[in-house]
Amino acid sequence: MTDRRITVKADKAEIEEGASLRHRHVASSGLAERRARPQSPQEAEERYVAARNEWTAAMRKASSGKPADMAALAMAQEAYEAALTERERWASSPRVAIPIEPDRPGGINAVVGQELSWRRVHELEQAAEQPKGLRRLLRRITGR
Repeated sequence: MTDRRITVKADKAEIEEGASLRHRHVASSGLAERRARPQSPQEAEERYVAARNEWTAAMRKASSGKPADMAALAMAQEAYEAALTERERWASSPRVAIPIEPDRPGGINAVVGQELSWRRVHELEQAAEQPKGLRRLLRRITGR
């Protein structure tokens, strides 16, 4: 038996162009897939425009009829369709207004809360100043 080796020569431009059309990230888990998805409508739009531009460039290049160009077109078509689906998903998702409340309470709740806090501080200060025997007597009288 003889050992045959096949060498493949490719133009540098073809290799670079093919690399730009390949999928950048292959998701292997659900978390990776969610991270690979666009996180905003603007990001979905940007990915769609980039995929559309790659697809049109691949269409022009595929007119040569070379198998490599046809394969690149198929990959670009898949990326374009995925980007289009994501863009449509973001466009059709309902918008929900989430009310944002201030961190601090306002109005009468704030005033009452401050007053109660102030009283607790003064009660602790007064309790620390009184002798122990007197504290026990006051607790028995007041029932605390």
